[in-house]
Amino acid sequence: MIRKNFYAVLVLLMTGAFALSAEPASFDGAQDNGTSFEIKFSLGWTFGAYKETTFANISQSLLSPHYQLEAKIKSGNFTHTIAAEYFSTRPSSAMTENAVVYKTYDPVTGETYYDASTSSLSFHKINFKYDLNYDVMKNGNLDFSVGGSFMCNAFLQFEHYPSITGIICIGPSCAMNWNIDDRNSISVSGGFPLLGYGVRPSYAGCDARLMKYAEENFFKILTLGNFLSLHNYQAIFMDFEYKIKATDWFSTGLGLDFEYSRVAVPKERPLYYVDGNIKTFVSFNF
Repeated sequence: MIRKNFYAVLVLLMTGAFALSAEPASFDGAQDNGTSFEIKFSLGWTFGAYKETTFANISQSLLSPHYQLEAKIKSGNFTHTIAAEYFSTRPSSAMTENAVVYKTYDPVTGETYYDASTSSLSFHKINFKYDLNYDVMKNGNLDFSVGGSFMCNAFLQFEHYPSITGIICIGPSCAMNWNIDDRNSISVSGGFPLLGYGVRPSYAGCDARLMKYAEENFFKILTLGNFLSLHNYQAIFMDFEYKIKATDWFSTGLGLDFEYSRVAVPKERPLYYVDGNIKTFVSFNF
């Protein structure tokens, strides 16, 4: 169900990206009247770990697939970037690799007995992002831009019951692009959130109030959230790409993404997420 909803949202994002437009802007007296559009699909392999202190000490994942779809519109000195990504894994940990023995009882006889089970833990991350950057420096083949970013993040953990952390945040972003020659280029981008709002259960399972509000009115769940800033939410996002231009409309390349996030809500049981993503991508230019 999650995958179907995710692909549906990707289609909507692509449709919305075609509708975006901006008036060409001037820079140092030079007017750039061209508007370019790029669609990029990336497939990556992640290596990282997360620590959900409401559930398990450490869960790690190696070589799990990571998907990303990105639409970029450059008009004048403005660049609009819309991206959606999805990552899913069945992490390795002591709980998933070994059977857990626990004491239970027979509801008919009332007698206690021991039972063993293996965890079916799965972890998912969904991210939607919109960046708006403005070129502040153009020096030959080197461009540098700064702007802002709006992000929606969802950390989902399933083990007989769901545990979902949802975050909406904004913050500064920057990007640098170096055209080595007509066919080769290197780009680096990054950002970090400054303000946000997040909803997170206080323990691994679904909060009783969260379930009650979801049944009554889904939007009522938002009242269970907390305002986020540097004191309870720290994160940094970085992206490095090397692109080879095969034709005027088709390019391919390699890249590396890095993310660190710490969500200290509740304060006593924070969530940590550290991930690196080695990716390959193809892009189409119009």
